[in-house]
Order: sequence, then structure tokens, then C-alpha cells
Amino acid sequence: MRKYNIKIYDSEMNKLAFLQNAYKPGYELKLNELWTCSFKLPRDDTKTKYCQSFNYVELFDGDDRIDLFRILPTILTTEETSYIEYNCEHVLATLIDDVLFKYHQIGNTGVDTGQVLRYILDKQSTKRWQLGECDYSRQFEYKWENENLLAALFSVPKPFNENYKWTWDTTSYPWTINLKKLDKNYRSDIQYRKNMQNIEKTVDPTNIVTRLYALGYGEGDNQLDITSVNNGRAYLEKNVGKYGLKQSILVDRRFEAPATLMEYSRAVLDELSEPYISYKIQAVDLSIKDSKKYPKFMPGDYVLIRDTEDNINLKVPIVSVSKNDLRGNPFDIEIEIANKKRDITGSISEIQERARINDTYSQGATNLMQMAFVDNCDPKYPATLRFYIPNEMARINKLILNYTIEQFRAYSRATKGGGADVSTTESGGGDYTSTESGGGDYTSTGSGGGDYTSTGSGGGDYATTHGAEHVEGSQLSLDVYNNNGGKIGRTGSFWHTTYHEHSVNVPQHSHSVNIPEHSHSVNIRSHTHQLNIKSHKHTFILPDHKHEIDYGIYEGSKARYCYLKIDGQMVYTKDTEVNLIPYLSKDDGGKIQRGTWHTVEIMPDTLTRINASLFIQLFTNSRGGGDY
Repeated sequence: MRKYNIKIYDSEMNKLAFLQNAYKPGYELKLNELWTCSFKLPRDDTKTKYCQSFNYVELFDGDDRIDLFRILPTILTTEETSYIEYNCEHVLATLIDDVLFKYHQIGNTGVDTGQVLRYILDKQSTKRWQLGECDYSRQFEYKWENENLLAALFSVPKPFNENYKWTWDTTSYPWTINLKKLDKNYRSDIQYRKNMQNIEKTVDPTNIVTRLYALGYGEGDNQLDITSVNNGRAYLEKNVGKYGLKQSILVDRRFEAPATLMEYSRAVLDELSEPYISYKIQAVDLSIKDSKKYPKFMPGDYVLIRDTEDNINLKVPIVSVSKNDLRGNPFDIEIEIANKKRDITGSISEIQERARINDTYSQGATNLMQMAFVDNCDPKYPATLRFYIPNEMARINKLILNYTIEQFRAYSRATKGGGADVSTTESGGGDYTSTESGGGDYTSTGSGGGDYTSTGSGGGDYATTHGAEHVEGSQLSLDVYNNNGGKIGRTGSFWHTTYHEHSVNVPQHSHSVNIPEHSHSVNIRSHTHQLNIKSHKHTFILPDHKHEIDYGIYEGSKARYCYLKIDGQMVYTKDTEVNLIPYLSKDDGGKIQRGTWHTVEIMPDTLTRINASLFIQLFTNSRGGGDY
């Protein structure tokens, strides 16, 4: 047997001392709870200097290592002999030193239990613990807000509907933690006159529940229940025929997913539907004598209890093991076995008590919202209403669109405009040929002839004068006579000029013309025309000017009906009050998508005006990004 039961290490796991003078070392080991131990040391022992707060204590029971603890409270007692009592907690408590600050959410489809546990352990500021084995692969959703890591870790398997136990290994660093299923094969037995000194049986049916209503996050009509995952029923039942109908309500606002809430409620009902039966056994720990022949009693192990005198034959798990004095009475051990943990029986009354008072934080509230929207639209440009649903919107109770169709409306008929110099684009010229024209013979219509007489012309005497010049040297000879016709002589060569005149008398008269009836014939040959237009452009000046606005309200056409397009889905309804919930885009769980924009388009058959209102009844929680 080991001589010393206690070894001390500093916070860096450096060995400091053996406590050979420690006395009355003891421990209490509970299933799925924080283990504790204690010991006493004389006040004047020089090794008290090593027993500082948060130093580590390695505890042994005989040759068996119990586990590693850390020192927390100390109590100094002065009697005839002064001593210091040291109370220690398991090193698993180091997870209390770190927290999940503010809001954290993880889990659901695609995220198993192991991933959730690693998420928690990854939040350690000093990496003391790592995940080893995990026998579960559930896909529940978890949410924590301002919680320490140990509480978050222990909450993960609580919704499971089967027994489990936490195990760990602190012999290597970082330490390793495991989540295991209980092995229902018993490892040891307890029998009267063998290793049982006395037994105390407790049967407590006080808190039996056979119908359990389950409620989670929220309040009033917006409080989470399990109807959506339990065939429309808000409760679970078990053993109603055996014990009668005994109803209770489980309210635990940690749960925001109905599937997780139902699994947790089922686990609670499994415990509550049977009376609490426990056995406290004063036994002899024979493993101190021979650990190979007699297994050590540990929490979570199943044991077989036989007591022929009281007709007891049970196979149940150990929920607690404790020893008061490893040195003075190493064989004395107290074992508690039960069909369930005692704290389960008190959970309902505790939760009910919490439900009767206000929580220290707000759960949320029901809100009414209305959004107004007015716009002109036509078949090509619909009236578009967009609204955002945040992630914090826990529940949507109603989402109603109501709209009226009105006449298209404008508010003016002219706007200002500035002038400018404007040039047309340049036009490329070219040669152009007309289409060929077929010629032919054309005859005019017949013209009626007749006798035509001109107007009378005034007559009169008209005279003309004539003259001629002859050059000297001419051989011309002329006889010269006087006015009475007598010959005077003959001339020779000379310059000669002769002048004379004629006199005509035209009496007054007219002309008469006869034109017989006739027509004209014209022949036009087949031909084309050739035209050349040069490249050119036109420039004109638009002077700077303005139009005065003619203010007023001017109404136009009005649609007969409208269709809706909701999140891209055409909705062929002519109703002007529409429940939008069936048509909005949904997530994988069938809920309206959060954290995104939704769009409603109102599409009329012609140019019109739409006056719309969106009415929302919703439930929001108290989590948000700021305080404004």
C-alpha cells in the first residue's frame, strides 16, 4: 500500500512535495458532476507553504490513483491542536476560468456532438483540455450567452434520452475528456455478509409525472413548444396507465429549437415517470486488499445488489462514491445507487419556481409593424416593395399585404431646358440613279377648231430712207437730167452718195384665221435620270430657353387588376389583401428565411398607381448588435 496519499504540484505541474503529515484525506465522486476531495494538515507543518490556492493535488486511494484536484478554500481551525483543512475540486474546474462571452450558437443539421464539444474547448485561453472519445453523434442546436465553459460542456448531453458519463485522463498534458455511453454490464456486486454492512432504501413517488408539457424560449403565444415535431401535441406521456395522469410543465428558456426541446423533455420524462428509488450502502472496499480480484467502485459503473433477506436483486448504476478517511479507515466506503439522479426529481419544481418570477434578462416581446408604400407602375415597371427580416426575429405570426389600385398620378406638365448649338450627323453623298422609265407614244385629246378674227389695225402712211456711198476711181458714167426730164451732161469718175425713201400706205384692216379641229401626238423614249448628292451636314442653333412648370395634380389611367411576384414566385391572385407567408422564401427547416431581404412586386395590367401597406406581427428576442 502506498505510504503517502497526497502529492502537491504547482500551477505548471512541477512537483513540490509529498504530504506525509496530512490526515483524514477523503473524497466524494459523483456521476457527471465535479469531484471534490479534502485533507487536513497541522498548522505548523512546514509544507503548508506548498499548499497555495490553485496548486494541484494528486490523490491516491491505496495504490489506485483517484485523480488530480486543485486547492481552493482553506479553513484554519484552532483547537487543542491547530490545523488547516484544505478543500479541493477536480481540475475539470479549470474550465470555469474561461467563458463564452455574449451570444454563441452552434449545432443543428450537419454539426454533430463532437464538433460542438470541440467548439467549446477551443474557447480556452490556455489549452488544458482536449476532446478524446465521443460516443454520440447527435445534431442538436445549442445556444449559450455569457456562460462558463464547464457549464456549457455539461449542458451538451442533457437533451440525450439515454444515460451517459463523462470520463477523463489527467495523467498526460493537455488533459483529455471523453463523453461515453454507460456500460450496462455490471463490473462488481454488493451482497449482504460479503461486502455490504448496511443498506438504506428510499422510494419517493412525490414528483412522479406521466404527462409533461414542454415550453422553451419566448413568452405567451410566441413561446416555443414541441407541437411542430410531435404530431401537433404540446406534451409527452409515459406510464399513464401505471400511475394515472399526473401532469406538469417543463419551462426551460435555454431551448430555441423544438427538436432539441423535445429530446430534452423526453429525457426528463423518462426519469420523472418512475418514482425515485435509491440505496445508500455502507460497504467494504475490498479493492484495497486486492484490486485485481475486486474492482474499484466508480461513478457510472453498474453494480449488482443482492439481499436475499429483503428480496432485493437490482442492477443499477453508481451515482456517488465517497470515503471520509483514506488513512484511518481505508476500507470504509459509502455508495449511492439509484434509478436516476436525485437532482432530476427536483428539476421540475425548480424550473416552475423560476417561471413564477421574472428572469434577470429579457426574453423578447411581441411587436406590430406597418410599412406604407405608394408608387406609380405599369406592366414593365412593377411597384416593388422590399423588406428585411433580421436573424433576431424569433417568430413571425402574421405578414399581410393590403393594397388599393388608383389612377396614375403626375404633378407637373413641363420642365426647364437649356439651348445649344446642334449639328446633325454628317451625311455621306453619292450618285443616285432613278429607276428606268418606259417611254411611249402619247396623243393629246382633240381640240375644237374655229374661225378667229384679229382686232382692227389702224392704218397710215409710212416712209423709209435709203442711202449709198461710192468711192472715187470708179469708171461709172451717168447721164444727168434736170427736173423736167432734159439731159444736161455725163459724169466721169467721182465720189457719189445717193439718198432715197419709200412711202407705204396701210389702210385700217383685220385678219381672219380658220383652225380646223385637231390633236397632237408626242413620242417619249424610255430613259433614266442621274442625280449626284455631295456629302454634307446641317447645322442649326437651339437658343438657351426654359419651360415654365405647370404645377398641379393630373390623373391618368387606372388598372383593372394586378398580379403579385413574391420572392421571384408568380402569384396569380386578384385579391388586394394577401397573406404573404406561404409564398416567401423558406430555409431548410420550412421557416421564412432570416437575415435577408424579401421582395414583393405588384404588376398591373396598365399604367396605374398603387397604395400598399405591409402589416407584420412578430416576436423578437433581446439579442442585438448595439444599444442605440
